[in-house]
Amino acid sequence: MPDIKDSLEKLGIDGKEAEVYLAILKLEKASVIQLSKMTGLKRTTIYHCLDALLAKSLITITEKDGKRSYLAENPSESLENIVREKKEAVSEVLPHLKNIFGAGAFQPEIKIYRHKNGLRKLFDEILDSGEKDLPYYISYFNLEELLGEKYVDEWVKRRIRLGLKSRSLRSFKYKPERELGELHSKQMREVKFLPEEIEIKPYLCIYGNKVAVISSKEENLGFVINSKDFADAQRAIFQLLWNTVAI
Repeated sequence: MPDIKDSLEKLGIDGKEAEVYLAILKLEKASVIQLSKMTGLKRTTIYHCLDALLAKSLITITEKDGKRSYLAENPSESLENIVREKKEAVSEVLPHLKNIFGAGAFQPEIKIYRHKNGLRKLFDEILDSGEKDLPYYISYFNLEELLGEKYVDEWVKRRIRLGLKSRSLRSFKYKPERELGELHSKQMREVKFLPEEIEIKPYLCIYGNKVAVISSKEENLGFVINSKDFADAQRAIFQLLWNTVAI
């Protein structure tokens, strides 16, 4: 059986505050005098602890005939509220902490992904990036051959649910059967084709400070370059082709 005070401490209820809280739980309804006698703490300390417990919504105040008493809220609800608030606080601050983490010591890096499972992980990470605009090149081979048609269809649905728009700069030869009858606008996708004489073989996607590259189905390999300079350069090249030679 876990130590109750240790568990309360993990929730931010520690020391004398925990003693007062446990005393109120036992008595269900208690005055400051009762709490002082039960815990052996001074009244000034009791008042300080009560203020903290009230702030955490663990107890409430009731008055009758001019006398004030303190009641414990249902622990199954009040403690759950504390846990939920902590989770919400983590969710709010985590994106900012991720941006700070290692920012002063960043070095460009390359991660390699192999075979179907590795390539699927790479594509999952593209969605996790949260980028609202995903410019990418795609050549003559179908991603379905590398990732599986079911996975690709689900990936597109996930991208749409997340509100991520894609801009596809395609080889003249890339016209997959699975898109016949599909409206690109409904799939939050813009498509342009490169002239027939221009052929870019690998699949390449630019997101944030990263560039994902997928080699042909024969090589069955992907890698991600994490470099702001490289990503900015690739984004500029993509935009130039998109605005000039692509149709």
